Amino acid sequence: PRPRPAACAPGAAGMGSSRKVSERIPPRVLTALSVAFFALLGLAARVSIALLLGQLTFGLTTTSPPVDVVAPGTNLTLVNGRWAGASSDHRCKLKSSGAGYFLQNVVGCMLMAIIARHKKTMNEHLATGLASGLCGSLTTFATWMGEEAITIMNGYTFEAFVSLISMLCVSLCSYRFGHFIAGCGMGDEPVCFDDFCGLRTCVGRRGSQRPATLDEDASSDDSSGRGSDEEGAAGPGAAAAGEGTTEGGEGGEEEVEVEWGLRVDEERSWSHPEPAKDVTLNPILERAIIGLSFTLIVLYVALCAGLGYNAGLLDLAMAPFGALLRWYLSLHNASWQKACFGIPVFTLIANTIGVACNAFTAILAARVEDPLGKLALAAISTGFAGCLSTVSTLISELRSDAIGGLRVRVVYFLLSFGLAMAIECPLLTAQC
Repeated sequence: PRPRPAACAPGAAGMGSSRKVSERIPPRVLTALSVAFFALLGLAARVSIALLLGQLTFGLTTTSPPVDVVAPGTNLTLVNGRWAGASSDHRCKLKSSGAGYFLQNVVGCMLMAIIARHKKTMNEHLATGLASGLCGSLTTFATWMGEEAITIMNGYTFEAFVSLISMLCVSLCSYRFGHFIAGCGMGDEPVCFDDFCGLRTCVGRRGSQRPATLDEDASSDDSSGRGSDEEGAAGPGAAAAGEGTTEGGEGGEEEVEVEWGLRVDEERSWSHPEPAKDVTLNPILERAIIGLSFTLIVLYVALCAGLGYNAGLLDLAMAPFGALLRWYLSLHNASWQKACFGIPVFTLIANTIGVACNAFTAILAARVEDPLGKLALAAISTGFAGCLSTVSTLISELRSDAIGGLRVRVVYFLLSFGLAMAIECPLLTAQC
């Protein structure tokens, strides 16, 4: 009987149908789905860190509204050292801390560097989803700038400046540390990386060809030398070996000199073996990343539903919209970068819109009395604005040489901070 064609083998039909389905979906749609999926994980991680470590302020933007000092039996309030005739409730004096952004930005910048270093070895959709979806949603520029503005409004301008510089330096160091550990501390090339992300010994060994070392070259040369000697002794030219010798021992010495003059080493064996250039992440590990992410998202939803934390569920529902808008805007950075003197203007626009949404929702929340309306506004602030703005991409661009020299990078960061403060401070004072 004829052998069965490969297309008719058991299971081939299912594999062919899944491949056809993936080919029908445009690549940009697959990337968008990946960004939206991992945005859910980034939001869940950011909210979980804020809830678990809410008592830790990390010493950044940690301020509290002042307490009114009212004269007994009067309606006078002590304001700036003077007794005012009207009571001051300090509606524009809010509480601020670094619990909502500090650790999130640190972890997000580290992950961003790791993903950026191994981006070429990953599937394109997976790499974009992890970078734009997970890291972009885990870090938040809007919350950071909101807390800075509140610190300034509370009268701690110098503390706000110190917190700004500290958070920037810590984020830059976190990105550099992530780049370092992604290559196992071995230069610019990740020589420890393989198709199982450095965990090949845990999942099984595979035979691989590696460059010959010094000992191998020497042994091969010795074996070839011995083979040639044997051929010379057994071949028809062995009887004529005495023709090239005049005094018996001279011929032997000449043969010894020729034998020891053979090459026993190559320059390429002196250095480290170069890593393979075509290393790609194993599909098994890619599926494991997706499966673990899905499990964590389901766990977050189950905990929010079981504990009655409806705000967390609303935040999760708004996260993909902010991440997708930011990712779509980032697609136009390359085409406009030269016209904008190297500044990634669309990342700047995404962060500015996120800051504006965060400030507007704070004003509207103070005027809305409906509990459901307050939850919806909080979801827009935490879910949409938090995922629309990003610190990991900002730090990655500041670390990159593509935007230009140090002056351009300083101008880019100061422009981002200046636009954020120009939006946050006037809107915060509007409710006073």
